[in-house]
Amino acid sequence: MGGLIGTVVFILFIAFFVLGTVGRIVADRKGGSRLMLDVANRLSTLFVTMGIIGLCLFLFSFEEIELFGARFWYPVWFMVVLVWAFMIYRYATHEVPTKQKRAQELEARSKYLPKAHSKKKRRR
Repeated sequence: MGGLIGTVVFILFIAFFVLGTVGRIVADRKGGSRLMLDVANRLSTLFVTMGIIGLCLFLFSFEEIELFGARFWYPVWFMVVLVWAFMIYRYATHEVPTKQKRAQELEARSKYLPKAHSKKKRRR
């Protein structure tokens, strides 16, 4: 693994790791809805995990370790990224709106239900 392609692959893996780390920090500080925070955390987990795995693959290739440094791992890595990203996309587009709608329905219904009273007695 060397030359221009090796440098580009190494920079890609570093970028994945950095994007995941920065994404996690920004998502935690920004706040927002719980469901969108969950999507952001899933994306940042994808980037950090695949960045670390990619850097390990690059190290194995650089050190010329035959099994773990083989070139067929790179397409496998890419396919895992695609499948994982698709699962996050499906979660964000199908499950999050359903959960948001359900939460709105529960909130609308709960305003008609009696609230639990506090069991503390007031001192007079």
